[in-house]
Amino acid sequence: MQIAPILAALKRSKTGAVLVVLQVALTLAITSNILSIVQARVALVMRSTGVDTENVFALGFRLDAGAITRASRDADLAAVRAVPGVVDAVAANSYPLRGTGWVDGVSLTPGVKSIQEQNASAAFYAMDEHAIPALGLALVEGSNFNGNDSLEGNFNAGPMPNVAILSEALARHLFPGASALGKVLYVSSDASRPVSVVGVVKALQTPMAAGTIDPAISDYSVMVPIHGGGSLGLYLVRVQSGRMDITMGKVRQALSAVEPARSFGKLKPFADVRDAAYRKDRSLAIALSVVCLVLVLVTVLGIVGLTSFWVSRRKRQIGVRRALGATGGAIARYFLLENALLCTFGVLLGVVVAEALNAWLATHYGVSHLPAWQLLASIVIVLLIGQLAAATPAWRASRLPPTEALRAV
Repeated sequence: MQIAPILAALKRSKTGAVLVVLQVALTLAITSNILSIVQARVALVMRSTGVDTENVFALGFRLDAGAITRASRDADLAAVRAVPGVVDAVAANSYPLRGTGWVDGVSLTPGVKSIQEQNASAAFYAMDEHAIPALGLALVEGSNFNGNDSLEGNFNAGPMPNVAILSEALARHLFPGASALGKVLYVSSDASRPVSVVGVVKALQTPMAAGTIDPAISDYSVMVPIHGGGSLGLYLVRVQSGRMDITMGKVRQALSAVEPARSFGKLKPFADVRDAAYRKDRSLAIALSVVCLVLVLVTVLGIVGLTSFWVSRRKRQIGVRRALGATGGAIARYFLLENALLCTFGVLLGVVVAEALNAWLATHYGVSHLPAWQLLASIVIVLLIGQLAAATPAWRASRLPPTEALRAV
């Protein structure tokens, strides 16, 4: 099939041809960027928090009078751990994806430093040796705390304990290419006190992890064995698989039996915490996917309609060609090749528009650069959809009887 006759025919139908090219270009530009954003949001939601999501819940409370002491905390946790179905429990200041927590600067040398001079900013979890079993964390290097490491203190204030456990992401950042075990770091809250790294956990997301892909915000975490006082308390409890619903209520009853004069917050299964934290991201991904599907559908309908229109207008030409011996397959290939040329022109224009749109989104909204493989995949998808859209009208043209086509005016 010669390209020249097709181009000549398109010149006689410039408006329709230009509309198809523009529609394909816009579809490629918008869908490629949408798919990139959706992929980023899906990756965001699928990240591991490090926590045994399905079997951990949080329970906060406020004492009606007085403050939490070491003795009252030990009594509470002993009662919780005695509840059938409980694996372990730990007192904490926060948990992953909560939204608020203790954030502090980390340095490798002593002394007060500005934010720019610090080696990292990390989320700090005040939890003792029960944190790893209570949250289901994976210790990949070193050892857990022991009972003698804990101290009574204040969050975000000195004195700091002598030991800490880091998330693997933070350990790699602070000590690239080397083990973090035995290394010393300094926390801005107590900048002159050395803190030795005794362990590294595979993952432990920060309370602020939702909504960001920056590992410095989402994955840099430190556990230190501090117990705080005050009237507010927070316990994280891990239960046996499948026993969440029945165990949560029993834990609350056990705590009420130890100290009735307290008000409880809402019981929060960590699975619900995770769902709530990423609800906006999932909604955005779904909404953008729907927009993408609608845009593709509009493009398909446009190609189908225009190709059908051209088939209708060229019935006499089709009849003449069939009378001269052209096969139905040749007629179909003509319209498919014509559509392929238009889609190719649209794709070439769409690549330029897609890159420009991505640059604008990156500048104004911080969208990541459009990966080449995603753009290539979008090109292939758009070309395939374009050809599939033209297939039915082309097939109808190939089935048109020569006598009927020659009678067309």
